[in-house]
Amino acid sequence: MGFALGALAVIALVALAGSGSLRPQTRSVAGSENPSPSPSLIPSPQAKASPSEMPATGGATAYDPENHGVILFGGTIGGGSSDETWLWDRKAWTRLDVPAPPARSAEMITYDSVRHQLVMFGGSGPAGAGQALLFQDTWTWDGTRWQEEHPAHRPNPRMRAAIAFDQRRGVVVMFGGEGEGTTSYNATWTWDGSDWTLENPATSPPGRHFATMAYDAARGDTVLFGGSMAGARFNDTWTWDGSNWSEATASAPQARGWSTLAYDAATREVVAYVYFALDNNPVAEYTITWDGTRWTDRTSSSDPSPRAETRMAYDPDTQQVVLYGPQPETWTWDGQNWSLWAMPAAA
Repeated sequence: MGFALGALAVIALVALAGSGSLRPQTRSVAGSENPSPSPSLIPSPQAKASPSEMPATGGATAYDPENHGVILFGGTIGGGSSDETWLWDRKAWTRLDVPAPPARSAEMITYDSVRHQLVMFGGSGPAGAGQALLFQDTWTWDGTRWQEEHPAHRPNPRMRAAIAFDQRRGVVVMFGGEGEGTTSYNATWTWDGSDWTLENPATSPPGRHFATMAYDAARGDTVLFGGSMAGARFNDTWTWDGSNWSEATASAPQARGWSTLAYDAATREVVAYVYFALDNNPVAEYTITWDGTRWTDRTSSSDPSPRAETRMAYDPDTQQVVLYGPQPETWTWDGQNWSLWAMPAAA
């Protein structure tokens, strides 16, 4: 996850329970003459899900302003990949009854605020996250339905890349990822709403996967942190200015490894949840924040237990960062502490 998490920086809610449908959508999908129909909820006693019904590892999340909630797609459940679309509205997770892309896990997703849609690329499936099948397809979600895009150019099939939407330049940025034969890429791709472009920066971070990115709106650049390659765990920080990568001189406090990032607009900082594990070190986790100059350790006893492949998204309605996976647990960050969300007893 980015948990990967940029989006992840991308996360009045619409209460789904008792409504039976999402709020009406009136705009048309690009390339379609007909308005997109509103998706209906899968019938269930209260249109809500218990944690055991949710995908866990490898699902991709992003905040969807069209529905005022966090969208979760894919992931693994019951030993295989999922093709389900879920919406979290602060009250419950609800599965949306919509036609979906092929089942997958470890895909990349972010919200494009210029074209008002989620953009999803790649991932693996159908037998969970792994090398059984790697996708190189591009899908968009407009708040009511998924649509496959058919660009002239496509990145190589991959999973576990870092992705974020560059608001200043109006493009999705994707870096790295894991390809066939556990190849770790170091390419930078951008998506402008119709095609992918392979960028040619003078300087690039080393190839990696399990890293994530978030767009730092306060400073106008995209932040890349952590990840791994061939057993190495990174704690380096890079920023993308639209044409080149620059490595920050400040390293993170001891945090090293698989990361999930989200931009917290309330505190104007990038938040990272980092899973740390090396052969000669115990498994651990850290919460750190980036202010554009340095990382600050925010780890406390309220943190989620150590976990890999988490995904995060910022919810502007609640001004909280939402973390999900790989256990079917939902956590929220209020700028100081983590809290484990639980479905209300009456739900």
